[in-house]
Amino acid sequence: MAMAAAVVAGVNGRSRGRRPDVSSTQRKEAYEEQERFWKDLEEKAHLKELRKLVQQYDADKSGNLNAEELSNLIAHYAAGSATPVAPTDEEVSWILQAAGKHKKNFIDESEISFALDIWHSYVKNRAKIQEIFDKYDTDHSQMLEFEQLKLYLTDLNEGHAPKDAEVRAVMQEVNGVEGISRVQLILATSLWYTHVEENQHCCVIA
Repeated sequence: MAMAAAVVAGVNGRSRGRRPDVSSTQRKEAYEEQERFWKDLEEKAHLKELRKLVQQYDADKSGNLNAEELSNLIAHYAAGSATPVAPTDEEVSWILQAAGKHKKNFIDESEISFALDIWHSYVKNRAKIQEIFDKYDTDHSQMLEFEQLKLYLTDLNEGHAPKDAEVRAVMQEVNGVEGISRVQLILATSLWYTHVEENQHCCVIA
C-alpha cells in the first residue's frame, strides 16, 4: 500500500539519522489513500444511519418505504427544522418519482438521503417555485398546459422556443398528461437543463 510504503520509508530514514527518502509521488499517493479511507468510513457510517432510519419508519417491514411511510419520515424530519412543513400527498408522490429509481412507488435505504435532500431543497425554494408557477399559470388552473409550459421553457432557453416534440417529451417524463403541477415543475426544469446540456455538443436548441 502506498501509505504503508511512505510510513516505512520515513521510519527507515529516521533510524539511519537522515531525512526520509519519500518522493512527492509517494506522499501524494499516501495522502490520497488516507482521504479514500476516511471517505469510505464516513460513507459506511452514513449508510448505517440511513438503514436505521428506514427500519424505524418501515411499518410493514418490507425493507422499503412506501408513500405513507415516507410521508411520516419527512414529517418527523421537517419537525426539527426551522420552518417545519409536512408534505402533501402530491409532494410525496413527486419525491418517490424523483428519488425512487429501483422500485416503483417505493424508495430503499440507498435512496433515502437523496429523497431528504430533494425535500429540503424544495421547501427552501417553495415560495420562489410558487411565484414562477403563478407567472405562467395564466388561467389559474393549477396546471401548466402545453403552451404555458412551452413559454416557460422558452424563457429558460434564453428566448429560443423549444420544439413541440421537446415540450411533449418533458411532459411525458414527468407524467403530465394534460399539464404539469407546481411540484412537477421542478422535475420538468431539471429535465430541460439536462436536455440542453446533452445537446450543446452537437446542436443549438431552437
